[in-house]
Amino acid sequence: MKVIEAYLRFTDWLNARFAWIVAFLIVPMLLIMIWEIVMRYFFNSPSQWAFEISLFCYGGYIALGGAYTLLAGAHVNVDIVWGRLSPRGRAILDVLTSGFSFLFIGVLFWVSLQLTINSWAIGETTMSHWKPIYYPLRTTLPVGCFLLLMQLLAKLIRDVAIVIEGEEVFPVRVHVP
Repeated sequence: MKVIEAYLRFTDWLNARFAWIVAFLIVPMLLIMIWEIVMRYFFNSPSQWAFEISLFCYGGYIALGGAYTLLAGAHVNVDIVWGRLSPRGRAILDVLTSGFSFLFIGVLFWVSLQLTINSWAIGETTMSHWKPIYYPLRTTLPVGCFLLLMQLLAKLIRDVAIVIEGEEVFPVRVHVP
């Protein structure tokens, strides 16, 4: 039990802290977009790089935010059925469907990891005119998938405990707004 509780605490803590850091990716993206708007509309001198770099920031923001979204319970559910169930019924349904999540995210992790390793090996750049490096953005997907797999396992453990005990045994102990 202590090992399970330690894993749950560590996973929740890691994903909550990581999300807090990743949230600040919005700042450079915002500054870049303001820069581009000023340069384009006030000085009639758009840049070649601003749009692409803002997409990189946004892509990393999305790829790295999935685990926290699961921790916060903010992923989409079909409430027509799920919302009408008891906590134990929800947990049973979540346990039954968790295999699909593990399969999808596991395959996405494996494929993205292979692409990322190759990207680093060849020094991949984009095909745009100024050719920025692409491998840092590629790295965000396997990292995000790994964090999401950790949080999926934590959710599965919690759901199995609810199925067995009928109530929440391992509540989330980090602050989730």
